[in-house]
Amino acid sequence: MNKRLLIHLCLLIPLFFTVLNLQVLISIFINDTIAQVIAYMNLGLILAGIGLIINIKGELSKTARLWIIFYTLYFVIAIAAGVFHRNSSSVVASMIPLFYTVGFFYYLSILENTKIFVRVLMISLFISCVLCIYFDSINFDLDRGGVHIYTVDRAQGVYGDANNMALVCNLTFLFFYKFFNLKNKFFKVLRLAVLATIALSLFKTFSTTGLSVFILCLVMLNYKFFTGIRLILGLILIPIFYVFLLNLNTITADMNLVGQQRDKVNNLVNVLSFNFDKVDDSGRGDLAAETLHYIYKNPFFGNGVDFGALHEVHNTYLGIWADAGIFVFMFFIIMLIMNFLRGFTCIEEYKYFIWAVLISMSVFMLSLHSVINQPYLMAIFIYIAYQIDSRKPKIE
Repeated sequence: MNKRLLIHLCLLIPLFFTVLNLQVLISIFINDTIAQVIAYMNLGLILAGIGLIINIKGELSKTARLWIIFYTLYFVIAIAAGVFHRNSSSVVASMIPLFYTVGFFYYLSILENTKIFVRVLMISLFISCVLCIYFDSINFDLDRGGVHIYTVDRAQGVYGDANNMALVCNLTFLFFYKFFNLKNKFFKVLRLAVLATIALSLFKTFSTTGLSVFILCLVMLNYKFFTGIRLILGLILIPIFYVFLLNLNTITADMNLVGQQRDKVNNLVNVLSFNFDKVDDSGRGDLAAETLHYIYKNPFFGNGVDFGALHEVHNTYLGIWADAGIFVFMFFIIMLIMNFLRGFTCIEEYKYFIWAVLISMSVFMLSLHSVINQPYLMAIFIYIAYQIDSRKPKIE
């Protein structure tokens, strides 16, 4: 078999499996043994891919290298902290995102690999959005492993978490909006249908964060539209849209929203009307307060690998601080800021796309503790890092 084809298979098959969370789905629909075999197979493929590509790698990204440094600091300090404080965790399982990060760090250093990576990623992401709509239509609940007898009020998709699904919907929309842009009339109609499907899957998650980030990113990607008279019209429409959102409860009164669906509408209205004391954070504030207690006890070197995740902090930033201490936390913040600053120096064609992806990830890290723990999201971070370093204006 051709070596380059083998490298593609070693890296992209695990990517496809992790985007669709197939290990969990296979565990539910088939059996646990096959799911575990697939998990080991994916890890083996990633390691084999690293071994095959390391000697033919291209120019490595300085921005992407920051992620390797971050993970090295994180695991060295967090493992030591876990041993010192006797907090047990599955270190090998927790290191799987690192293996994917290293794999795509080398894989995406070869320019021609980027196109096939984006295609496989987009196909995988879109399938996850379609499955989100389908699972919601049949009332399938991943946490309960089947069709639920009660109405599932927020679509959780293939991840079993509405906010996680909302993040994926946003990323899917950004990639299709940017790259699925053919001039043929048929494909223009198809593009609209695909984007509408992705938007529908996002809507079904009833994620306040997802909707807010979606609107912000959509405006960013269409920055060229808001010039001259269009900018004036846009500014005029803002207060009209604001009033519309303030009356969202009245507008949706006949929509038969249930449970968290109505709660999320109330949250949006309360945020816009500055009634922050009435905003329901689904208990995240209490979880964050509990984690802060442990952070204050061990602020410098943390409590151990995945300590924040085990306490369900639902905040990546606090999770890193709780796991590995303030020094790793500060490195992580500085690294993100460097990504934004370097992204802003890219050519306009990619600048706002890069920023939109980074904003989506950064904002959702406030409500998810699993962003840097998911291999496919780390692959996207590495891809964005390579785009940051390769999409600079040409110096004449």
